[in-house]
Amino acid sequence: MNACFKYRAIDAQGIQQRGLQHAASPRQAIAQLAARGLTVVSLEAANSASADPAASASGKQAIRRIREQDRILLLQELSILLKAGVPLAEAIVSLESAYARTPLGLPLSRMRQAIQKGDAVAAAFRQAEIGLPEYSYVLIESGEAAGRLHGAMQDAANQLEYDRNIAQEFTNALIYPAVLVSTGVLAVLAIFIVVVPRFASLIKSGRAEIPAISRWVIESGLFFKAHLLESGVAAVVMITLSVFALRHPPVRQALLEVLAYMPVSGPWLSNSEIGRWATLLATLLENRVPLLDALTLSARGLRRTRDRRELANVGDALRRGRVLSDILAEQGWIPATRINLIRVGERAGELPRVLAELGRLQSDAARQQMKRLLTLIEPIAILLIGGVVGFIMIAIILAITSLNTAQM
Repeated sequence: MNACFKYRAIDAQGIQQRGLQHAASPRQAIAQLAARGLTVVSLEAANSASADPAASASGKQAIRRIREQDRILLLQELSILLKAGVPLAEAIVSLESAYARTPLGLPLSRMRQAIQKGDAVAAAFRQAEIGLPEYSYVLIESGEAAGRLHGAMQDAANQLEYDRNIAQEFTNALIYPAVLVSTGVLAVLAIFIVVVPRFASLIKSGRAEIPAISRWVIESGLFFKAHLLESGVAAVVMITLSVFALRHPPVRQALLEVLAYMPVSGPWLSNSEIGRWATLLATLLENRVPLLDALTLSARGLRRTRDRRELANVGDALRRGRVLSDILAEQGWIPATRINLIRVGERAGELPRVLAELGRLQSDAARQQMKRLLTLIEPIAILLIGGVVGFIMIAIILAITSLNTAQM
């Protein structure tokens, strides 16, 4: 089992260096440092906190969730260090020390131990349990085999950042419509609870025949006011159940399938899916992942069941000697103009580059459709809220006019 040693050494330029070195013995640590061009001045066993920085983190820090941004930064930093010529083991030790008191500290400790045992880089990432998608491990494995590990890690980081940006754009665009709808709902509730009950005397007076619509609105306002606590608890329970339901993949998948067949959201989801698939497939092919394996992995990035089912049949057709563009053209889930791009890329031997361009075009189209969809939410919300408020006002006015008519 490797131990951790704290060293002080002089490099070739005469500059003093300090740090930690993991080795089986002090002699091996000195040999490893000498191989890096360092002359050891002092070497001592590090204490337990230094030997395993991740273990020194508090329990709360250790169990904190790793954010998507943390994964992206880790891959980018590893790529930069490897591109600069830093050995992988040394780069991981350096990052382990830097992230010791963050959620990445413990995973990096596992990764360092796996690398020191001689495991492959992709296997070390799996053992670290950072939470990367499956295609990231395949990219890292392919990059290691091709001798361009730093490029594969950068490609994985770029793909993760692409997925994150798409999700963040949609979330940010929903903020204003959500505030608008919430404010409108609160305004309607305030009218029901505060304003409408003031007209209860119109029902109790019995001096006129109140229209049914007016009676229903006023009685509803009285009911909400009398059962305000129960109504609030029921609303909180419904919202909580909805949030928990949306956290379950089957519920989200069912909602996605419904939205995919709606006239406005359907084209947006279709372009978004094609863009994600083409971008991921291009990245895998650029890293020399075989086409059949790349198609299988890229299909996992699709969210719609129909698209995944269509791509599952592509592999069998390719094994029978058919061409990818012809298969996709028959399936019909990619527009004909985009199929022509894929066909040209196949004939020119530039399929990865063409797929990357296809992904960019489809993603841009999806962004425009998303903006158009979210732009419609505002006027629709205003119309619905205005309609409800108008309905309440008309009901109250009818009650007042019926009372005035009876007095004449």
